Amino acid sequence: MKHLFGDKAFYKTLFAVTMPIVAQQLITSSVQLVDNVMVGRLGEHAIGGVSVINQLYFVVILVTFGAMGGAGVLTAQYFGSKDYDKLRQTFRFKLLIGLGVAFLSFVLFTFAGRFFILQFTTNSQTTAYALKYMNIIRFSMFFWAISVAISNTFRETGITKPLLNISLVAIATNTVLNYFLIFGSFGAPKLGIEGAAIATLISRIVEMTLMILLLLKRGHMFETKVTHVFRIQRSILWSIIVMALPLTLNEALWSMGQTVFLQAYSTRGDIALAAMNISSAISQLVFVTFGGIGTGVAVMVGNTLGRNELEEAKANSRKLVTFAVLFAMFTGLLLYVLSFFILDIYQVSEETKQIARFVIRVNAIFIPVYSFNVVMYFTLRAGGDTRSTLMMDAGYMWVVTVPIIFLLSRLTDWPVIFLFLCVQVLDIPKMVFAVSRYRKEHWVQNLAASVS
Repeated sequence: MKHLFGDKAFYKTLFAVTMPIVAQQLITSSVQLVDNVMVGRLGEHAIGGVSVINQLYFVVILVTFGAMGGAGVLTAQYFGSKDYDKLRQTFRFKLLIGLGVAFLSFVLFTFAGRFFILQFTTNSQTTAYALKYMNIIRFSMFFWAISVAISNTFRETGITKPLLNISLVAIATNTVLNYFLIFGSFGAPKLGIEGAAIATLISRIVEMTLMILLLLKRGHMFETKVTHVFRIQRSILWSIIVMALPLTLNEALWSMGQTVFLQAYSTRGDIALAAMNISSAISQLVFVTFGGIGTGVAVMVGNTLGRNELEEAKANSRKLVTFAVLFAMFTGLLLYVLSFFILDIYQVSEETKQIARFVIRVNAIFIPVYSFNVVMYFTLRAGGDTRSTLMMDAGYMWVVTVPIIFLLSRLTDWPVIFLFLCVQVLDIPKMVFAVSRYRKEHWVQNLAASVS
């Protein structure tokens, strides 16, 4: 059992790396919850409309993360081997691919936005809200793409504290502007759902500006001139592409699978759609630990592999699994307790609250399972075993979970709570498959030494 727990130095390093990220995401999720409550005051149709758009952009965001993730694996290892010239080239790739995905999403939502929305709802009010929100929020992806390229690279090199401060400013900007522009407070125009979108857009611009300033001040390891952004060695570009393709495919398929789930839930009506949005916003208060886990694995496994300390990398991964599961039990208990009273802050129907309460409690019980699978995923990815990540994550989802939930939503009259429970239960067999891929140890490799 001793090999499953780290010493004082291990946990000191782990907390130093992960806590700023967890704090940053906790603040973000808390403010998103406040935003959710503000939008909720416009009615359940408004919540439903925002939920649809957020789900569509969730696909775009995860595709971007997947594409950048291929470069990120090498970033962590190049940092470990102190090869800063190659590290800089991985950053250039992130900028290019991020802006490319942002442009593609902008075009898609400009010309096919209504089509996508109608896959989730035929209610005219919900559709109108969704269109108003989307027509403004689509511009934010360009600013977000630049910010995430910079922030991800800082995280992969172990610099996380300044990112928390930037998030605080961006979040404060978004919250204050939401209050002003949604409700027309202090003489501001009362814009409703469009006000929420404008607030988000402005906060993204503020975030990007601060990220660029941080890059100029502390990003000497990877900052690059605009004129050099296309300078990437062919061998490195190929290595990134080989790494990124399975990750991008995985994130695209996984996020589209989540979209299928939401569409299945939406067949039970707009109340179900609103309840799923509310429960997601509240559950994110504890799901923020997943971002910290990913960063912890990148630094304590990825950097270690880059230094060719393979046995230490394996030992660190085992300790991270133990810590993540035990900590998830604690956060799950907190979420379960929250479920008894937190929904009182919403002005929605009792039926909506009942559905949301059930979903929150299921998430509270299953968070150790989610956390275990997250560690497995990021460990496999840290060592470049992207084939396994694709198989255990999106592959499992589309072979097993998606077909089952799709058929249940069409062939049965099960209420949405049972559809949701079915999806979560199917995460348990995935744990077994993840462990089998982990034990093969294809991920235990020094990628930095193999790319020249």
